Amino acid sequence: MKNSTARTQPEKRFEHLPSDDNRPLAIGANFQDDPLNRNTLRKSHALQLDRKTDYAPHTEYTYTAFDGDKTRSSRKPLEDINDVDVWNGWFSEEISEEDKKYFVARFAGFFKETVQNSTMEKERVRKVCIRFHVEDNSISIQESQEINSGITDTRILDRRQVPKDTRNPSNIFLLSDFQIGGSVTIYGIIYTIVDMDARSRKYAREVLGEEAPAAVPWPDDVYSASVKNTFSKSAVRGVTSDDMDLRRAVEQQLAGIYSKHSNEDITIARQFFKNPIKEHLSYLALWDDRANISGDLHFCVIRLYSENTSIEIVEDRPENCGSTGGPILLSRQRVPKPGSDLAASRFQEHTYGKLMKNNYLSAEDIHIGETYTIYGKPFFVYDCDQFTRDYVKANCGFSLEPAIDIKPFLSEQKNHKVMFYPPPPNGFGSETEKRDNWLTLEGKTARIDLEKVIHETGRVMKFSAKFAKPLSKDDEGRRFLVAFYRETDEVEVTEKAIRNSGFMGGRFLTKGKHRMELPNGTTRPYTPSDFQVGKEVVIFKRPFLLLEMDDMTQHIVNGTDNPTNEDKMRYLLLLLKQQISLKFKKANEAYRSLAPQGTLGYQQVKEFLRSCSCTISDEEAVLLVQNIAPGSNGIISYDQFLEIVNAGIENMDEASLSARSVKNVNMTINTTMKDTASVSEIKHRHRQLRKSLQHKLIQRKGTVQEQFRLLADHSANSRLNRDTFRKSLNEVMHFNVNKPDEDMLVSMLFDGQQDENGDITFKQFQEFIDYCDDLS
Repeated sequence: MKNSTARTQPEKRFEHLPSDDNRPLAIGANFQDDPLNRNTLRKSHALQLDRKTDYAPHTEYTYTAFDGDKTRSSRKPLEDINDVDVWNGWFSEEISEEDKKYFVARFAGFFKETVQNSTMEKERVRKVCIRFHVEDNSISIQESQEINSGITDTRILDRRQVPKDTRNPSNIFLLSDFQIGGSVTIYGIIYTIVDMDARSRKYAREVLGEEAPAAVPWPDDVYSASVKNTFSKSAVRGVTSDDMDLRRAVEQQLAGIYSKHSNEDITIARQFFKNPIKEHLSYLALWDDRANISGDLHFCVIRLYSENTSIEIVEDRPENCGSTGGPILLSRQRVPKPGSDLAASRFQEHTYGKLMKNNYLSAEDIHIGETYTIYGKPFFVYDCDQFTRDYVKANCGFSLEPAIDIKPFLSEQKNHKVMFYPPPPNGFGSETEKRDNWLTLEGKTARIDLEKVIHETGRVMKFSAKFAKPLSKDDEGRRFLVAFYRETDEVEVTEKAIRNSGFMGGRFLTKGKHRMELPNGTTRPYTPSDFQVGKEVVIFKRPFLLLEMDDMTQHIVNGTDNPTNEDKMRYLLLLLKQQISLKFKKANEAYRSLAPQGTLGYQQVKEFLRSCSCTISDEEAVLLVQNIAPGSNGIISYDQFLEIVNAGIENMDEASLSARSVKNVNMTINTTMKDTASVSEIKHRHRQLRKSLQHKLIQRKGTVQEQFRLLADHSANSRLNRDTFRKSLNEVMHFNVNKPDEDMLVSMLFDGQQDENGDITFKQFQEFIDYCDDLS
């Protein structure tokens, strides 16, 4: 144990205790911590001794305390330094004239915050530092950090002028409003002032002429009391210099080595001091994840930091790519080499986790053109920057491969469309329920097609059928009844009972929404067109040959299954009166609603009943018009409408809405009424278009001759043709009508009046205008 305890040790004294933020000491300082710390950068600077040194040199550090109230100017000058003027800078409490203008007064205060959902504490004291800038009377508030509370030094209020009352912005806080022991309310938060720093006290004493009162003690809350108890109970024994020397001497005798640091730690520390902080090598890589359903081709950058050989992977995402989450795929850490055994690897217990001490990727292991699997994801390295190439060539002794063209990767499409098919039937539930459970987790009730229900209610197509491909001779004589329900698209198969056949008649296939299988593997519901006499229909892989249909099915196919009779006509007449009485209060309102163009014919009656969820055919609409207005020519005038409907609207009772109120129904269809009604509608539309054109011309000032020149686009031959008239209607007159009405108006003006060139003269146009005046 020579040279271990009995020796003279050098001694150094220092007056400043290192701060709590773990900033490194001067060169030569020794302390027990990790040899590698990425966040605080603390290092032990005596990592390896000279081989000739067989003892443990150590330096005795003596702390002489530090008086915070003393200024630098009040301390004794050092003997080595000459008595010269030295700028004391930030450590001076002297206040110059410039300082008075830009002075910042600092106050220590707190505000109380209510703690919700806690049985331990009701409120917590949060300490702040309030800075008041004398230059512009602005205020800034900074919150102080609390130990193990999760509260960091956060800026609560940026520098600004704060009004005392938001309703009066000109009345702002001044320096005189901040007094020790008092409180101020800033934006609804009550801050209590407990103290101010020494420089601010001197400013108040020398500049303001006021003596600041003594500091007020801080209030204690439950959390502060618990923190004090925790620190008071902890007993930490500092290791003295003699104890450390004794420990090293024992290690030297037992293990044969002196240094407490391993060779790996020494190599890591040397690497840290050799390379600049944050210096890294950048490799461009691809992560191809297109084999998955929602995968994509990711462009990544692999950064290898030379200070500690840690790797960080960042994704280079294009704009509006739709990816979620941050761009960092892998935070800084050491990545194991491919094929390395992690169980045999050594790890360093680090303040912020574990670091590998061997078998990790370094700059010598990464080459261009290679694929590296990092945590299950393959990264293909295809290029790097010029700094990385120069660094590898200078420090690793080899040159990196040239860049690889990645256009084949970009053009390749690995995401193929995935086809999903419904599962086969298992006998539980209907086909609709199974498909709903397969498509969604929460099945929804299918919407009812009301129009289909109105048209197809009670319509069932029935066919006699047999097996198209019997499996045995016994199946050849079996007969079936195939029923298709048009309202719900359901299929039902029933077997007929035949004596001495050995097969019992009855239900062969339960009624349900069965689906037809298509050659591509998908399915669809059955439709009425699938059921025709002489056609094969496959139901659950059993082909049925349809032999014949019944009479009702024949009427459904021919469209004569719902013939018009007197009862139905009485029902339609009553329905028309009921809907008019329910929707309108006056007859003129009803007539204008039913005949918006001024013509009430069978088409308008049919459209009105369709809006009331009652669809009828043209023949039924013609019969309705005949029974409402027997003496009309297919057009119901307003007077005829009044005779039938007006009394019913004003004095309608239960007796008038019963079938007995309709005495006689005319079931003879007038075949010419359709044509007559169409011609009447066209004439009425002609009259309306001519009146509209007349009003447009009246709105434009000038004579008829000037209007003709305007429509003719000032033609040199004083003629008006069809194309010019169409163009003038839209661009000059702004006569906004649809194409059929425009064609009708052009034919009214030119048909029978144009010459061999298709033009009309001013006299013909004037006659057309005068004819409009006669109609008005």
